[in-house]
Amino acid sequence: MVIKATPITLEQLKSKELEATKMEANVLGEARGASARAASARAVEARAVEARAVEARAAEARAVEARAAAARAAAARAAEARAAAARAAAARA
Repeated sequence: MVIKATPITLEQLKSKELEATKMEANVLGEARGASARAASARAVEARAVEARAVEARAAEARAVEARAAAARAAAARAAEARAAAARAAAARA
């Protein structure tokens, strides 16, 4: 196999090297941009996960408070029923 070399001037060589350097810089810039976009997307996702966790904790706190209120209401009804039963027993006596 014979490889023939094409003559190239120094200016053409410099031009090719400059073009290759620019292309490499563009590729690196695009990679940095993609990396920055990926980091930004991860940050957005992390904030969304944290927001869902905060909402879940708030919902759990509301549920606990609702159960406590229901328990207080049941205790109040039981106390009222005992008081009514005591009044009825006193009235019969």
